[in-house]
Amino acid sequence: MPGSDPEAVWRAWLVWRRALVASGVAAALALPGAREKIKPEALWEDDSAASLGFAEFMQASVQRSAFHAQLVGLLERFDALMLPAAQVLPFDLQLRWPQQIAGRQMDTYHRWMEVTLYAAFAGLPAISVPAAFDWQGRLPMGLQLIGRPGGDAALLQLAGLYEQLMADVIKRRPDESFRSV
Repeated sequence: MPGSDPEAVWRAWLVWRRALVASGVAAALALPGAREKIKPEALWEDDSAASLGFAEFMQASVQRSAFHAQLVGLLERFDALMLPAAQVLPFDLQLRWPQQIAGRQMDTYHRWMEVTLYAAFAGLPAISVPAAFDWQGRLPMGLQLIGRPGGDAALLQLAGLYEQLMADVIKRRPDESFRSV
């Protein structure tokens, strides 16, 4: 996002993620034999949260507040913000998550979907809409529209207008080879 340090936002989001997800994982881990049935990524969330301290959470909260203010400032100038809905095209179902994108190693299982955290972390409404297909016409990609605080209705109207303007793209379906990916 313009005007912010993406790595600082990322680190703050990871802290918030650990704080919010760990209690649910901990509750599941309380069940007999659960640890063997829980995916490694969820166990990582729980293990990471064990060392989370108050000062670290408060520092992440300050970063979150600054990020929120920055996005609200952008939304005073623009009706909505538009970002990709993902940073990678749909991938093979057998793959748990992409380990690398465009030569860049993903340092956590969240990193491959980093662009989706901005709206949620700032507490802003967002909606994803279809956008296009890859260069072979097989794999779909979308856009996310991020709106002003409390601007859910306006964002839905904007998405509706977008869908009217992009009707040809939205009607199109991936070719049959997509189903085998």
